[in-house]
Amino acid sequence: MKFTLSWLKDHLETTASVAEIKAKLDQIGLEVESIDDPAAKLGQFTIARVVDAKQHPQADRLRVLQVEIEKGKPTVEVVCGAPNAKTGLVGVFAPLGAFIPGTGITLEKKPVRGVASNGMMLSEREMELSDDHAGIVELDVKIGEKVGQRYIDVLGLSDAVIEVKLTPNRPDCTAVRGIARDLAAAGLGTLKPEKKIEGVEGTYDSPVDILLEFPGVANPACVCFAGRYIRGIDNSKGSPAWMQQRLKAIGKRPINAVVDVTNYIMIDRGRPLHVYDADKLTGAIRARMAKAGEQVLALNGKTFTLDETMCVIADAKDVHDIGGIMGGEHSGCTAETKNILIEAAFFDPVSIATTGRKLGLTSDARYRFERGIDPGFVEPGLDLATRMMLDIVGGAPSKKKVAGEPPIKPFTVAFSFDRIEKLMGLKLPDADIRRTLEALGFKIEGKGPGYQVTAPSWRPDVHGPADLVEEVARIAGLESIPSAPLPRLDGGVTRATLTDLQKRVRRARRALAARGMVEAVTWSFIKQNEAEHFGGGAEALQLANPISSEMTTMRPSLLPGLLAAAARNRNRGFEDVALFEVGQAYRGDQPGDQHMIAASRACGPAPSAP
Repeated sequence: MKFTLSWLKDHLETTASVAEIKAKLDQIGLEVESIDDPAAKLGQFTIARVVDAKQHPQADRLRVLQVEIEKGKPTVEVVCGAPNAKTGLVGVFAPLGAFIPGTGITLEKKPVRGVASNGMMLSEREMELSDDHAGIVELDVKIGEKVGQRYIDVLGLSDAVIEVKLTPNRPDCTAVRGIARDLAAAGLGTLKPEKKIEGVEGTYDSPVDILLEFPGVANPACVCFAGRYIRGIDNSKGSPAWMQQRLKAIGKRPINAVVDVTNYIMIDRGRPLHVYDADKLTGAIRARMAKAGEQVLALNGKTFTLDETMCVIADAKDVHDIGGIMGGEHSGCTAETKNILIEAAFFDPVSIATTGRKLGLTSDARYRFERGIDPGFVEPGLDLATRMMLDIVGGAPSKKKVAGEPPIKPFTVAFSFDRIEKLMGLKLPDADIRRTLEALGFKIEGKGPGYQVTAPSWRPDVHGPADLVEEVARIAGLESIPSAPLPRLDGGVTRATLTDLQKRVRRARRALAARGMVEAVTWSFIKQNEAEHFGGGAEALQLANPISSEMTTMRPSLLPGLLAAAARNRNRGFEDVALFEVGQAYRGDQPGDQHMIAASRACGPAPSAP
């Protein structure tokens, strides 16, 4: 999950630094994987203008530049080898003492062919912005009015990008707002109130009907499908610069305004959406199970063949969407799109995960749906998307259409605050416990000591009192739990913990090593023909995505790997080879088909196993 600092501050009122935010995220269980802070590596570089460019007196490929680095101050002399260095160019200047990230060099004042250079004009590769090193950066001449200002501030590149590693039980934190909520609960700021969405309900009925078609199915793959038609949009201008900048910062490629809005809301609120070009639809649009053999050309350019276990969104003619995973190319929006239908649906997590695995298809939408999105944000998500569409591309919205109902099932658990000390050894004031739970969105009723605590709709991971204890403990900080020694057992000697299999593995390894053999560890993947020679090679053991053409099948025996290792040693002049391995082999793809075996291979006069 990636987001920028300014994006986080849209939801969190805070003055905390990036370092403080990282420390707090790590403390509350949202591990920070990386932080890309442009200010750390580009903060010393400023806007500069080349006032004069002359040929170097002693080098044909060098030029001596007079560079204005601060308004009203004398120019500095810079030696530059870029072919595009010229008078009037506005670029990026690095002063003496600056570290150049693309080259790993710290600038020092040294003569270049007899002329001292007092800094450096930079290329994009030297700033690690791209691989372009054909010449120095050329900025718009209008930016020359900002000579002396930091490059990252002028170009809007100063926003730090934070990447958080989420555990599968935290679907609420696949949204920037969810992360902001956790930080606010941990005392690192105040969660900003949600803005009221107004003026999105139209006056006319949607010309595209919305249906759910799961006859006789007790647990349909899609239980709620909400949509709104917007006519007369202008999708030719692209999304706003601020939106494109944020999407680019987290690795998303801006496509067009309506698609960018759906991607933005997915990251901002954890609400996957899809938008159809309504003029490319035929009749009503419906969620249903696919028919065996149906195909769809997805937005990633690949054609997928579907079966009856997969949920799709289709009209009277074609399949337009692999439900909850990826839209189809046929009804995708382009710059020429004039009328759209916004989809906000709720898909069953198990169905999404199963379909994704069968097709080998991953997407940001699948990532969220299979973890469980907020069922209470189906219609509000549609309204938010409508509001942003109207603000950016214009148009006239219809009344919304909703098929089915979002599966909002309030979960309430009896909870005593004393349970926190019993389970975690952490004693906290009741007021702190209440404040933490309420800040995370939980509703507390009762006067104590027993309370009724209702989980918010965006927390499907809460199933009982222990989950509430975990929430309070992680926000308070696990480091605040006092340490205590374990009581000594009678006799002071613990019982053996190894299983019978672990004991046999140790005995086998010790016996083979005692005969002078060397333990080897070989790949669990081998060639198809090698597997067949040793009784394997079944289709069920073929790898879907092998790391090489020589490692396509799970091994039925350890001998192929040991034979190959012995052969490699002999090819290098080692005639005496004695190897053994203790590891897993595979008869099939069922749980009981994986078994532990020991094998050895000796060549020449080397010792062999009994």
